[in-house]
Amino acid sequence: MSGKIRDVIAGSVLRVFVILFVPAVVFVSAAVLESAYAVPPGKILEWECAEGKVVFEGTKHAGKGIKCTQCHLEVFRMRHGVTKMTMKEMDDGAFCGACHNGKTSFSTSAGKHCAKCHVK
Repeated sequence: MSGKIRDVIAGSVLRVFVILFVPAVVFVSAAVLESAYAVPPGKILEWECAEGKVVFEGTKHAGKGIKCTQCHLEVFRMRHGVTKMTMKEMDDGAFCGACHNGKTSFSTSAGKHCAKCHVK
C-alpha cells in the first residue's frame, strides 16, 4: 500500500472517530454526571435525624440562583447518605452551615428557622 493511500485511510479513520466517537463520549459523560447528582431536577431528599426529618429540595436553592457546583463537590459529596452531618458541625460552618451562617442565608443555629429544614 502506498504511503499516500495509507495517509488517506488513516485520515478517514480519524475523521470518522472524531465525528462518531467524541460526541458519544460527551453525551455519555453528561448523562453520567447528571445521574450522579444527589438531587436531580424535581426530586426531594429526605432523611431522619434526632431533630426531625430533614427535607431538601434542590429546586428551592436553584430558584435563588444557586448552582449545584457551589456546594458540590467541595462542601458535600455527590451521593446521598455518604456525608454524615451534625447540627454542631453545621453551626460551626460545615456542610449547610457554610452558607446558612446568618450572613449568606439564615443561620442553622437560630432556633426560629428549624422548621425550614426539619419537619416534625
